Amino acid sequence: MTLPLPRFNRQAGAALLAAAAMLGADRAAFAQDVARPSATAAAAPVKDDRALALLKRMSDTLAGARTLSFKVRGIVPTPAPNGQYVSLIASSRVVMQRPDKLFVEARGDLFPSDSYYDGKTVTVIGADRRFYSQREANGGAIETLMQAVQPGSDATAPFFDLLVADPYAFLTKDFTSAFWVGQSTVGGVLTEHLAFTAPGLDWEIWIGSADKLPRLMVVSYRTGERQPTFTVELSDWKLNAPVPPRTFSAAIPPGATKLEFKQMGPAK
Repeated sequence: MTLPLPRFNRQAGAALLAAAAMLGADRAAFAQDVARPSATAAAAPVKDDRALALLKRMSDTLAGARTLSFKVRGIVPTPAPNGQYVSLIASSRVVMQRPDKLFVEARGDLFPSDSYYDGKTVTVIGADRRFYSQREANGGAIETLMQAVQPGSDATAPFFDLLVADPYAFLTKDFTSAFWVGQSTVGGVLTEHLAFTAPGLDWEIWIGSADKLPRLMVVSYRTGERQPTFTVELSDWKLNAPVPPRTFSAAIPPGATKLEFKQMGPAK
């Protein structure tokens, strides 16, 4: 991908670490029962206990796993130099070991890189092995990394929301509406489709009916300060599988040039 992106999309920070985050009969019935809103109307507040219970079961499933690995593939609207949004494809392989280890292999159009967090240090190595960046992270759980996430970087790191100690508390802390849309099949998996709103934000998630794992997320911003929307699919989940310790250990390539973390971008 050779499109020259604006500077704020080329900065590494947490965005590079991240780039290294989801119509059947039931849904047809729902559409008949609810009036179609206008394009500019705000969502009416709804608190559907079924939706919250399903999200809580997903959260408990993720939080109860000592190790997690999965694949992410997303479509991220990104501003081109002329101001038009173009859709770039981001893909990642994510491996986590609680409470403080993370590996992200990011490929696709956005920031191809390998990122390592060993509980103390964040290391990002460009996919072409010519550049790297490294900084101390003051130790601690995955939440430590999230504190540095730049505005808008969640489009390339939606999985961060799922890796915290209590995803349910994190995802619902500002919600104003929640409801169950219906069941749908995503990647051959029967899922429960949930919809939520929060200030300036609409988001949806499809959760496996049997395994309680997230399969698809769609996030739409209403404020205009971030990407207008992004879609991410999650697959190939493995919970509590053994993970070799070397997975989280970065080996700096011989001859690689060290860049300031905030300045590191995709190789040209």
